[in-house]
Amino acid sequence: MEIQVRLISMLGFLTVIVLTCLVVDYFQVLRRPARLGLGLAVICIVAGVILVLNAVLPDSQFYGAVFSEQNTLDKVVALTFDDGPNPSYTGQLLDILRDNGVHATFFLIGRHVAEAPELVSRIAAEGHQIGNHTYNHLDLLKLDRKAVEAEIDKTNEVIAAITGSKPVLIRPPHGFRDAAVLGIIRNRGMVPVEWSVASRDWTNPGVAIIVRRTVQQVKSGSIILLHDGAGDVSRAQTIEATRRIIQELKGRGYRFVTVGELLAMGENKH
Repeated sequence: MEIQVRLISMLGFLTVIVLTCLVVDYFQVLRRPARLGLGLAVICIVAGVILVLNAVLPDSQFYGAVFSEQNTLDKVVALTFDDGPNPSYTGQLLDILRDNGVHATFFLIGRHVAEAPELVSRIAAEGHQIGNHTYNHLDLLKLDRKAVEAEIDKTNEVIAAITGSKPVLIRPPHGFRDAAVLGIIRNRGMVPVEWSVASRDWTNPGVAIIVRRTVQQVKSGSIILLHDGAGDVSRAQTIEATRRIIQELKGRGYRFVTVGELLAMGENKH
């Protein structure tokens, strides 16, 4: 997600360039052909950055509809966990969720599913929702159509082989998507899911910081992004933070639901 911060900074920098060019043009410092060429170049750069920003910002609907939160007055929130299953941490996380009577949504990486089928079975058996997070967690924007389809389909197949059903929800790696990626997802009858609350737990900033970042952003209908997997990276902070997040939000009157349940709330309004 740090790429989002860098892109936003780049957009601000390019805005300064545009304003500078307007000033230069106003005082006719450059000859007219040069001014026109410079102006077009700046416009193209800014347009490119805007297109990229809309591909990575989780709440952008520019390339097509994505689900990042529910508009509701009900005090409900969805916990989501990416990159698992992780033999070192997912079991601990499931224990915490079970002990607190909370159901969450797990966006699983296909190759991790194949390596830890027993954890996937437990996730499903304990009432949590399972989503697709692609097979190798590659940036889908850099892949051709066939490769994107393979990343999605292979993950659906390996999950279905264990649970008996294919996921309906999918979260592209890093949340990155464009019109082509969303088209492939829609053709499979799947729902692309982003988030509205990012704790940035993947940076391991400390349990207290993860908790504070999360609860400060939460509102009714929020989708929280956390991580239980990521190779050899420790997720101990996320595990403990999850316990405290649940306690804090329950104390504020929130109820925890899966992303599917959150989606259904919007459908039931119509």
